[in-house]
Amino acid sequence: MFKKFKVRRKIYPVFSDNRDKLFSSFFCFLIILCLLTSPSLSVFANEETDGKRAEELRKELSQKISELSEQIEKYRDTIKEIQKQSDSLEREVGLLDNQIGKFELEIRRINLIIANIQSQIEETELKIKELEQKTENEKIILGELIREIYKHDDTSVLEIVLTKDNLSDFFSELQSLENVQLGIHRSLEEIRALKEELEDKKAGLEEQKKEMMALKAIQETQKYSIGKKRSKRNNLLKETKGEEFLYQKLVQNKQTDINKIRSQLFVLQGMGGSLSFENALEIAEFASSITGVRPAFLLAVLSKESGWGANVGTGTWRVDMSPRQHSAYLTLCKKLGFDPDTMPVSKKAWYGWGGAMGPAQFIPATWLGYESRIAAATGHNPPNPWDMDDAFAASALYLTNAGAAAQTYRAEHKAYMVYLAGGNWQKSYLQFYGDQVMDLASKIQHEINLIKQSTN
Repeated sequence: MFKKFKVRRKIYPVFSDNRDKLFSSFFCFLIILCLLTSPSLSVFANEETDGKRAEELRKELSQKISELSEQIEKYRDTIKEIQKQSDSLEREVGLLDNQIGKFELEIRRINLIIANIQSQIEETELKIKELEQKTENEKIILGELIREIYKHDDTSVLEIVLTKDNLSDFFSELQSLENVQLGIHRSLEEIRALKEELEDKKAGLEEQKKEMMALKAIQETQKYSIGKKRSKRNNLLKETKGEEFLYQKLVQNKQTDINKIRSQLFVLQGMGGSLSFENALEIAEFASSITGVRPAFLLAVLSKESGWGANVGTGTWRVDMSPRQHSAYLTLCKKLGFDPDTMPVSKKAWYGWGGAMGPAQFIPATWLGYESRIAAATGHNPPNPWDMDDAFAASALYLTNAGAAAQTYRAEHKAYMVYLAGGNWQKSYLQFYGDQVMDLASKIQHEINLIKQSTN
């Protein structure tokens, strides 16, 4: 008796002892493939038309965004020029009017950016559906091929040879089987590639949705700022009745309140104690002497970040900090002899991880990167992110790296944007935050000037 040898391939066995049946089956599979993977001409035409419309819409939105950005830049330049003028009612009202106008344009720009992102989200969602359908189609094709092959799993080489008139027919059928197996391999690779592309698209979709939520939050902040500016303008005109001499009286009254400015206290929640404006100014001036960062600008940055330590966060490292930062955080706490579970960090927000530390709001890995330079500046080794001297020095060093020591409006604005957003510092809709810090720095500089004048 002949010994039975089964045909085995790397993945699948031989599937037929009849070449006509083989080609008939293979031909059917090709028809299935065409039906599943080839869209009709009408559908293709519709998709192409929709794609062109979406592209035209994005171009139109981008053009409008660019036009608004140019107008916002003009407002920004005007505001900078007005801030250089001597104090007067006309100056103050003009400043407020231009700031309100800039805010209004920024809100309109964000509306357009949101519309643009919404269009991208819809396009991404359609692409995801398309990829999911393609993946399902490939799985159907693959399943049909595998089921057909396993129907003939028990066919031996000898049985195939005995059914053929000559060896050339036998080898021809084997070649056909090899081609089918290559098709199966291609289908598996296609499924794998579709899966990877699908995962990338879904991740991109999540980022687009997060960005849109961030834009809406920024827009609400801008609306609130417009309300405050309008209220300030209305109150100013009400108090002065539009008269310059009444405005100058208000200015004189503020100058007599210099002692209130000096002694203004900021309770340091989570750190204990309090800090006066005058004490904060002394620390900022010390950091400035080392780094060249303007004290008023440094105070504005740290006021924006944590209110000079008044709000260092109420989160915990176990809940609110990115796991990638855990090792650096534990290393830092060990150096300082702190219990990591008792030290306050910023809470996790809807748009990402928290875990920033102290008045300067550094994340642990960044703090460790600056550790030696902070120690050299303050003499504290190891430096402590919850210590005011160390935090001010760390912030000044970071801002210096970003170019703030040039002490120009543009350099300081950019430095804070880098401090805030890192690699995203150039995003147009985030510039609003830089404007806020520069506006605050101008006010703080005015208060510093009053203090200096009173001591001369």
